[in-house]
Amino acid sequence: MTDNLNLVQKRRQHLQSAVGELGALVIAALNQSVDCIKRQDLELAERIVAEDAVINRHRRMLEQDCLVTLAAYKPAGEDLRAVGACMELVSELERIGDYAADVASIILKNGETPLPPEPVAAIVQLAGDAIGMLAGTLSAFTSNENEAAIREAVTMEEQVDREEDAFIDQVLSRMRSDASFAITGTYLLWIVHNYERVADRATNVAERAIYVVSGYTPDLD
Repeated sequence: MTDNLNLVQKRRQHLQSAVGELGALVIAALNQSVDCIKRQDLELAERIVAEDAVINRHRRMLEQDCLVTLAAYKPAGEDLRAVGACMELVSELERIGDYAADVASIILKNGETPLPPEPVAAIVQLAGDAIGMLAGTLSAFTSNENEAAIREAVTMEEQVDREEDAFIDQVLSRMRSDASFAITGTYLLWIVHNYERVADRATNVAERAIYVVSGYTPDLD
């Protein structure tokens, strides 16, 4: 029995590590998208869009690993919650990876039109906060941290919301006063919303991580 439990735990560890590896790919794509905005690097934008397929493939492979583990190893208790969480998190991570590709696509639509430095700086700040939340929650999940540590990883969520609200107000104000800014302003609003959604989904990751260690799912939104 002990040997069987050890095998289940090894499978769980493998899956959680694989989720961490997928998360690292997603975080790398997000960081590249931020660089893409700062430099308006159209070649990098094209690479980000193309490489989203790699994240999608990893998601499908990891989902299969989770299904095999459930069928062949029949985990129970916390191990079962962890494997189930892995299945949910790969879907979350694939969607977060889509946000990086969406930002890159917007940069391609914008083309050579210069983006104003002040809104770009605000986006970079918000994006950094959101990506930091995601990195923290993934680290807590893969390391089996306690509930307090997981909650600590998403304390910036309200700050990100405030940053987005302030950004929207500033961009809309400029759009109202300068009709020629309408298209650029719309692109900027799309971009900042993608990064705010990263923070929202980081809280989803935290909720699943807390469920694994505690057996209940909090509402962290």
